[in-house]
Amino acid sequence: MKNLVHLYQSYKRCLVRITVKNDLGDLSTGTAFHIGDGWLATARHVVEGYDIEEIISEYCSKKLTAAQIIYHSNPLVDLAVIKTDLNLAHYMEKVTIVNPPDGFVKADHIVFGDHLDDWLGDELCLSKVLLMGYPPVPFSDRAELIAAEGEINAVIDKYNAPHPHFIISCMSRGGFSGGPVISEYGFLVGVLTESLIHDNRDKELGYSAAVSIEPLLDLLHSNAIYPGNNRELLEVIYDGKEFSYPSQENET
Repeated sequence: MKNLVHLYQSYKRCLVRITVKNDLGDLSTGTAFHIGDGWLATARHVVEGYDIEEIISEYCSKKLTAAQIIYHSNPLVDLAVIKTDLNLAHYMEKVTIVNPPDGFVKADHIVFGDHLDDWLGDELCLSKVLLMGYPPVPFSDRAELIAAEGEINAVIDKYNAPHPHFIISCMSRGGFSGGPVISEYGFLVGVLTESLIHDNRDKELGYSAAVSIEPLLDLLHSNAIYPGNNRELLEVIYDGKEFSYPSQENET
C-alpha cells in the first residue's frame, strides 16, 4: 500500500491539460495522462467533436503536438488515446530528487492495474484513490493541477454503457474528465468519465464515475499500441506471455 502523497509526487508529471473549442468559440478544459511512449489516455468526450486549442504538459511547460487521436470502437465507451511528442526522459535521467520520501518512485507514465471486468467484485470498495485533473479554480490566475483523495464506494454496471464503472467519493467538477483514478496500491483503477446525474442537474450533485481499464486495454491492443512498461501487461493478457511481478522494494 502506498501513501497518496507519494503517489501524487510520483505521478504528477504524467498529467496533461487539454483545452478545446466548440463551434461557438467557447473554450473548455479536460485532462489526459501519459501511459508511455508519448501516448495519452483521456475521456472521449473531452476531445471528440471539438477543435483542440492546446495540449499542455505543465511540468515541461510545453505545448504538445497531437499526431493522432484514436477512439474506442464502441461509441458508448468514453475513452480515447492521443499520440503526442511528450517526452519525460530528461526528468527520468537527469533530475535528482533530494531526500525522496519512503515510497516515492520516479515515474514517467501511469501503470495499469490488471483488474479485468470479469474479475471485478467489491474487493476495492472503501479503498482509497487519488484523482488528479484540471478543473477550473475561480480567481486563480493560471491552470493548476488539482489532486483529490477519495474512496471507491461501489462498482456498478450502467444500463446505457458497457463495462463496469467505479463510483468514487471525489466531487465531480468540470475539468476532471479524462483524469486518472489511481488506487492506493499504486495502479490505475480507471478513467474519470462523468458525473451521474438526473434531469440535467448540476454535475456537483451527481456521483463521480470512472470507467474501468479493460476497454482501455482493448483499445490499445486492437490498435497495436503497447506503451511503456504497460506493454508487459498487455502481452500477458492478449498474447499469453508469462507475467513477472515488479519489485516491491519501494512499497510502504
